[in-house]
Formats: sequence, structure tokens, C-alpha cells
Amino acid sequence: MGTFVVISSYLSGGGSDRSPVPPSSSSAEAAVVEKSALIRMIDRTNGWAFGTNVTRTNDGGRTWTDRTPHGYDRSRFEPFPLNGQFAWFVVRPAGQEANWTIYRTADGGHSWSAAALPTTDTWSVLKENTAFALSFTDEKTGILTFISDPAGGPVKTAIYRTTDGGRTWTYVNSIAPEGVLESTPSGMSFSDRSHGFITFFNSRDSRPELYGTSDGGTTWKRLLLELPPDIPDAVFFAERPPQFFGNDRKEGVLPVSYTTTTNEKAGIVWFTTENGGNSWSPAPSPDGTPTVASKDGSAPQGFRVTAASDLTHYWMIDSEAGTLYGTSDAGRHWQALHTSPQLRNAVELSMVDETVGWIRGDGFLLQTEDGGRSWKEL
Repeated sequence: MGTFVVISSYLSGGGSDRSPVPPSSSSAEAAVVEKSALIRMIDRTNGWAFGTNVTRTNDGGRTWTDRTPHGYDRSRFEPFPLNGQFAWFVVRPAGQEANWTIYRTADGGHSWSAAALPTTDTWSVLKENTAFALSFTDEKTGILTFISDPAGGPVKTAIYRTTDGGRTWTYVNSIAPEGVLESTPSGMSFSDRSHGFITFFNSRDSRPELYGTSDGGTTWKRLLLELPPDIPDAVFFAERPPQFFGNDRKEGVLPVSYTTTTNEKAGIVWFTTENGGNSWSPAPSPDGTPTVASKDGSAPQGFRVTAASDLTHYWMIDSEAGTLYGTSDAGRHWQALHTSPQLRNAVELSMVDETVGWIRGDGFLLQTEDGGRSWKEL
């Protein structure tokens, strides 16, 4: 689930490791998860929550334990939990502090270490908005991407990589030639150490913008997706990065949003891969595929929240009707699973398998254990 978060700060300094950072409270202390916290479940039982504090669960979210290190700042951070033991998050500098800091744990949050990031980009100055995305493929290899504030014009980029679990970081390259993009990145994910993908909220043309790397982020190029011919005259854009599944992470799903040029309707095209992203194919879009119709000629909101658990199980929420749709056969047939006004305000949907998942929204956190047909509030 890698996303870009807009933040402000000054980027400079070295990449040396700091002394271990203990949790701010006893590791046995019970904690309450805020409804606004970012929930990152690894599987049915293990997960993390990032809110006012950092918490861990190993019983499916029934109970949570505080694992917050000193220095944690929930207002300006980007988390990436790899599993129940390994997790990282980045925190912007505080005050006049010169360095970004990345925290990491290898023991489920019982202890944390902090390292300064060697970011020295001249455009990354104090009070200038910057966004970043963080992704790890294993316990050692990670990529951190910075972009400048899209409101300031063409987007500048910088990519850093670690091969020692986040202890040290080195500058790799920029995403595009001269480090400048015309579109705004929306997220980043990797299928393995070499192959990664960056998606974009908008596009220079009507096709979705998807950049790929096959050398661990050193070079990037735009990838062209084969769009379904039955959806003509539409603008396509990839608002969220691909998800990869399985031990070898070769299977993946990429949802691509579209809106017709007449604003008549909006929908999702689901692309799949079975070779780690070397090639992508659109899922079937037969009659009956859910779409969101325009109201009074204005552009429909579409499906802003989506999730997938494997190559065949997908979910998406109609942001206007508050209806959750699901498919278990890669989009050949869809079913309206649940409707609630509450779902209109959903901002995140995650499913760890075909039955168990969570929806986070404005002031609420819901859980399902039957594939989305029923939900209980946590």
C-alpha cells in the first residue's frame, strides 16, 4: 500500500546510524487504536497501526500493544511494515534540525534504531513542501523517493536506496530525465529488488502514467498499458501502485481509474501480471461491470478506494453511493456486497485474504470476516 504524503522540511546531512531508540512506554502496555490511524495488517493476526502512537497486534486487532519510539511524529511520516517483526517509518525534521530520520525495528517494535538520511537536494529546503514514498522488498533492500511540491510547477525527484536494512542510504538517481516530471506521483511498489513501479494521479495524455525500473531504481521509463477497446474516449489514470502477492511476488494487480471525456461515467480497469510486472493484461470488462454515472453533468467521483487480495479477488467502493462491490473471478462477475452512507467517507480499504479486511474512514474503522458482506465497527 505505498502512497505519497505531502510534507515540509529541509533535506541535508549524512546517513550515519544513531543509537537505538527505546519505545516511549513499556512494551507490555496495552493501547487503544485511534479510528484515524493507518492500519497495516500483514495477515489475519499480525498488524501495525500508526496514529498518535505506534501499536502492534498479533490477534487480528482485538488487542494492541504500544510500540512507540521516542521521536515519533505522526503528523509527518511514511510507514512501511514488511512483516510482524520488521518495520520502518520516515519522520521529517523538527524545527531547524537538518536531517530527515528513518526509524527501523527488527523485533516487532520492542526496540528501534534511527538513522539520518543523506538528502542534500537544493530544492528540498525548509518550509518547501516535499512528498515521499517508501518501499522495502526484503529485510535489507529498500527505496525512498522524494518529490517536490506539485503546486510549484514541474515535479522534481530524488531516489535513495539502502541495502543494509536502513542503516545507511545512498543517492541513486531521479525518476525522469533531469529529475523533472510533468505529472504527480501517487505511489510506489516493488515486486523484487530490481523491479519497481511508480503510478501517477494525473497524466500528460489520456493514457495512465506508469513508470517502471528493472535495475533497482537507477533508471526508469514509462510503460504503456494495453487499454481495453470497449472503453473509448476516456481519460485513464493510476491513483494507486500495484499490489504483489505470493512468496515470489510474481502475481500482481494494478487498478486504473478512468473517466469518460464527456464526464458521463467513471470506472476501474483491473490489470494483472503473473511475471512480476514485466507485462500487464486488462481483466475482462463485460456488461454489468460497476460504473459511477455523472450527476448534473459534473465529473463523477468514481471508485476512490480499492483493494485486491490475489489475482481473482478485488473490491472497490462507489464513493457517491457508499456501495462496496466485490469479485471473486477477476472481474468477470461483480456483486454489490454492502451499502452504507458511512462508506462514502472511506479513505482506505485493505484485505489480507478473500474474507478478512478493514475499511478506514473519517472517524471510523470497520472490519469484515466474510469478504465484505458484513462489517463491525472497532
